[in-house]
Amino acid sequence: MTGATFIIYVKAKLNRLDTAHYEDVRDEEVLLFGNEALKDLTLSFDSGLFSPKVDARALQVYLDSLVDDIDETNCTANKAASPAEVLKLKDIEAFVTIGDESGWMPAISRSNDLVSHRQDNPFEKSYPDRPNYRVLDGEIVFDTDGSFAITKFRGKKLIMPAEFDASTTLSYPFMEELENKTVTLLLENLESRRIETQPVVSKM
Repeated sequence: MTGATFIIYVKAKLNRLDTAHYEDVRDEEVLLFGNEALKDLTLSFDSGLFSPKVDARALQVYLDSLVDDIDETNCTANKAASPAEVLKLKDIEAFVTIGDESGWMPAISRSNDLVSHRQDNPFEKSYPDRPNYRVLDGEIVFDTDGSFAITKFRGKKLIMPAEFDASTTLSYPFMEELENKTVTLLLENLESRRIETQPVVSKM
């Protein structure tokens, strides 16, 4: 299937829902949301969330093609620049120094929510044998309480899948899922635009 055929399939699914409202969807919109859907699905598949209809072996080959090693990277003040083209960091290890001892420890990814309370939560606190890290403003930041330091890290990264256009040949083992996800993203966008253009009184 080419990108152009993908556009036709997505538009057909939209028109099956409501031709009058979705007949003016542009090809560029389908491609834009198709590429967003590809990123979203890649993240979901990497987390183990996929339909039994998807060939698990072919899907693993696809995911393996997007995994790249992160070489040892030095940290300054417990942080370092995040590698480029990262969709998701994987298997991150931090080189922990505490007193006269040091060694590689598996690091745990944390969201940026409720950071001020994290050090008070024993289940989410950053420890030398399982340091936490967050991605902030293009940097990997390791949380420490001052009793230990992170001097470098290594691991793997899931890179961004290559964007496709109308001339690209698409051979993903999850084409139906990609079409459906694209339709969902398009519908969400179209509905939100429709609400924004309604008179204020009709939104109440």
